[in-house]
Amino acid sequence: MRRNAPGTRRRAELIAVFVALGLVVGVGLPLGLAGAIGTGARQAVGVVLVADSDDDGDDEGDGESDGEKDSGGKKDSGSSGGKGSGEKGEKKDSGAAAGDGGFEGRDQIGKASAQEYETISDVEPNGNIKNGGDFSGGSYSFTCPLSDHHNSDNFIVAPGKRNGAQHTHDYAGNESTNAASSENQDALEQAETTCTNGDRSPIFWPVLRDLEGVGPDVGADGGSLDGNVGSFVVPASVDYTFHGHGTQRTEPMPLNMQLITGSAKAGSTGEGSNSKFTCSGFADRLTERYPICPSGSQLQRVYDFPSCWNGEDLSSADFVSHLQYPDESGECSQDLIPVPALRITVSYDQPPGRSFAIDSFPEQQHDPITDHALLEYLSTESRAQAGADCINDAQRCEQGADDDTANSGPRGRSDELAVTKNFATAMAGHRNAGVAHGGGHR
Repeated sequence: MRRNAPGTRRRAELIAVFVALGLVVGVGLPLGLAGAIGTGARQAVGVVLVADSDDDGDDEGDGESDGEKDSGGKKDSGSSGGKGSGEKGEKKDSGAAAGDGGFEGRDQIGKASAQEYETISDVEPNGNIKNGGDFSGGSYSFTCPLSDHHNSDNFIVAPGKRNGAQHTHDYAGNESTNAASSENQDALEQAETTCTNGDRSPIFWPVLRDLEGVGPDVGADGGSLDGNVGSFVVPASVDYTFHGHGTQRTEPMPLNMQLITGSAKAGSTGEGSNSKFTCSGFADRLTERYPICPSGSQLQRVYDFPSCWNGEDLSSADFVSHLQYPDESGECSQDLIPVPALRITVSYDQPPGRSFAIDSFPEQQHDPITDHALLEYLSTESRAQAGADCINDAQRCEQGADDDTANSGPRGRSDELAVTKNFATAMAGHRNAGVAHGGGHR
């Protein structure tokens, strides 16, 4: 039997000791101390642990949310915030010193590419794109200023998971929203709200950032650890309006209905996107890219929610199948019930040039097609019924603290779209046929 020379054997033993030390330290000591000792040991003998280089980044964790599980990297355009670039799938020690916590995609952090921006005047007039947005009849609006709180949770799609979204959300309405909200419905229903009509609906979407600024979440989950950098851009205004659509009567929105538009994973799955951007003064030009607006024009994000209900479920296993979009003329299929179609329009005094982007999962690299919004409808039955009455009577109403059905004129860009049906005539036909209020949806 051949024996190794003493020097060779001793070097092998030393390497084994340092490897073992790195492994033991990594398990048994606090993270900061383990990292310091483990790094020193590896540098002393030039050893790179196999576990460091073979890690495929697919550990189970909280990074599965907003509708889809990550299916891989999207582009190789470099990391957000100037953290360095690399080929798609290249491994980086992104946040290892602070602990990845099992969050996926951090090895694929990148910034939005130049091709994902376009000058709004280069967009051909299109009236509308993607799903929803064909309205008729009346509408009702309500006012909900932004809440002061932010987090990177998503209680609807990733219930109970801290940093389940891996990006920071703006919130309006309910002021208690966090990862635990799904397990504590009473807290949602008793919390304070920013909505002036008392509506406690939690409403949220990814923050927009000025990439030249510095955000409050540097070194934090959902912030720079997940590739989201820059200061938050506060919306100049937000319009919330429920619309009628098609020629059928609209039923009141059921309480506790969960609504989602768009997909936070669309950049890698290619599915579910409903992103719509435009600029004020260009209402007939919607694009799925980031628009570069002219001076004096505001950047606008438009969220059109589905409005054809299966009549049974307030949520679903895939979070979306209980509600579907109407067809291009605003009609629901015969087996679905029309409910009010919510459009939220968020307007910003836009940062210059291409120095802005929305938050995203790290591997989605701020792709604008991942824009999305969510809410749970926590209003009241009387308010929901009053809203449906406004729509079915072809009125425009505003729901306030004192008068839920006060008549108002057109309010915001979402109410300036052309009515595509003679809704009042259609409703008169329903009434003449003896269709009772609340029926006639089939």
